[in-house]
Amino acid sequence: MNLHLPFNIGTHRSNLNKYLFNEDWKSAITEIEHHPNDAKVWSSQAGFFDGDHDSHVLPIHVACSLHAPLEVIKAIVEAYPDALSAKETSFKRLPLHVSCQMAEKPEVIEYLARQYVGATIEPDVLGRLPIHYCCSNGASLDVVKTLLKANSASTLYADYNGWLPLHVAVHFGASTEVVQQLIKACPSSVDHRTKKGSNALKLAKKVSTKNKEEVIALLEGRPTNEVVKSTTVSRQDSILRALVSMAA
Repeated sequence: MNLHLPFNIGTHRSNLNKYLFNEDWKSAITEIEHHPNDAKVWSSQAGFFDGDHDSHVLPIHVACSLHAPLEVIKAIVEAYPDALSAKETSFKRLPLHVSCQMAEKPEVIEYLARQYVGATIEPDVLGRLPIHYCCSNGASLDVVKTLLKANSASTLYADYNGWLPLHVAVHFGASTEVVQQLIKACPSSVDHRTKKGSNALKLAKKVSTKNKEEVIALLEGRPTNEVVKSTTVSRQDSILRALVSMAA
């Protein structure tokens, strides 16, 4: 589940796309106000996601991929509400997918999820929901809560490799709080196995993250405060041994 920023910009650009790619947000908003139909214009972008696949996209996909501020996203949606349910052509991703994959601002993800709740449970060609991408790039607890509030059923949705959002979160080192929230939303996800037979615990034991022991404790049903206490005591013992060694 490698993430890539868009590049190899296509040659067919409207003024709106030109302003978006230049990150001239003020001019983009002005362009939409004077030419609202530009928000409906599709353009071909080479290698939009992975450098290999060309994709036809709307300005909203472009804006979401470039971390446009909420005001720009709102202006596009107000000019063309149907953009919320429009999928780009290569990976069939909605604007919410793009925002989550490219780690857009939390307020943008929240706005898109609120405006079109159906996007939270819509898979792309890889079978992944927006929450899969949030869990793969260190999204905050608030963002994950927003998606779960919009549709808690997303925790049960496996991609084409059998990965639930919990598997993705554990594999990519999501925060302990995010992992805990996913388990709380769907306790049975702890036992779910990927197509290769891995459950979340097996994945957690393979990764090397600062919160590894806390995540393992969560998946084993143990209180994480015991892990924190044990880690603190261990560190104190190490410091004490180092001091004794220096004094000897």
